[in-house]
Amino acid sequence: MAVFYKLAVIATIALTAMVSAAPIDPTHGNAVTNNTTAVANNTTAVANNTTAVTNSTTIPDLPSGEQDEISIAAATSGTFSGRGTWYTGSLGSCGKPFGPNDMIVAMNAPQMGDKALCDKSVKITYGGKTVEARVTDTCPSCSSGALDLNQPVFEKLAPLDKGVIDISWEFV
Repeated sequence: MAVFYKLAVIATIALTAMVSAAPIDPTHGNAVTNNTTAVANNTTAVANNTTAVTNSTTIPDLPSGEQDEISIAAATSGTFSGRGTWYTGSLGSCGKPFGPNDMIVAMNAPQMGDKALCDKSVKITYGGKTVEARVTDTCPSCSSGALDLNQPVFEKLAPLDKGVIDISWEFV
């Protein structure tokens, strides 16, 4: 609760500064001032979506379907690096069951977003070894760049008792 309060205070100070510095458009009257309360009341939503907003690209002149394709393309290009951990399970956030021998990973929550990366394939590298797997789940505790690998994927790269490895990966 203390963190939320601090975020609310910071957001209110920032909004006050923006409103007092923003020129008032005579055709819109006090629209900026009147919206201050609405934005302040949505501080939680804004604070919780900071990562998603930072990692997304929106091109306003395109239809929404094309914007989604561009956002996914931007999110899936390049090589990423982070911690690789392992887990077990049989049903991921993508809603499809998987077996104990399937090669699957849980994508970190900041990159997974609204599950647009479900069923995408990734190539993971560690210690000169490479393995491919499919995204079927979300790892809510993983930071950006990290993947939670199921046991078969992790074992192709390192012994399970290693626990955590520094991986690089890319979409294929």
